[in-house]
Amino acid sequence: MLDLDLPIEDRVLERLYAYWQEKRGGRRFPARADLDPVDFAYALGWVILADVSHDPLRFYIRLYGSELAQRAGFDVTGTYLHDHPQPEFRTYVEKEWRETVERAEPTHGHFDRWVETRRYRFETVRLPLSTDGRNIDMLLIAVRHKDARRSSLAD
Repeated sequence: MLDLDLPIEDRVLERLYAYWQEKRGGRRFPARADLDPVDFAYALGWVILADVSHDPLRFYIRLYGSELAQRAGFDVTGTYLHDHPQPEFRTYVEKEWRETVERAEPTHGHFDRWVETRRYRFETVRLPLSTDGRNIDMLLIAVRHKDARRSSLAD
């Protein structure tokens, strides 16, 4: 059974990861149908839901959280990742999401670099979802900017 001890610093990300763990139960991955957005309302503005298609591996951004859209200055909901307006950032994100699918387990990381004229500093957790319990068909991704860290769980 998958039991990763991710070194998550942000309390909201940590709580979302625990929720994912709870919802998968004894399975390798929970399904999207197992999740209720009301249960993680504290994180919704920071969440990305991405459909995963295979052959070739592609990511369709079904939901791009409002906090993320506000900070980025654009909303990529309803687009494919390969259409992301920032090529450098798109390359980073695709690599990280691809790793999550290929490893078939949650992944976690930190980002701190300049993209075009803007500095991005955030922590992220990428959680695989699967309808059939074997093939990852969606990613639940949460991103918390460093200036939002350690905020109360009520946000």
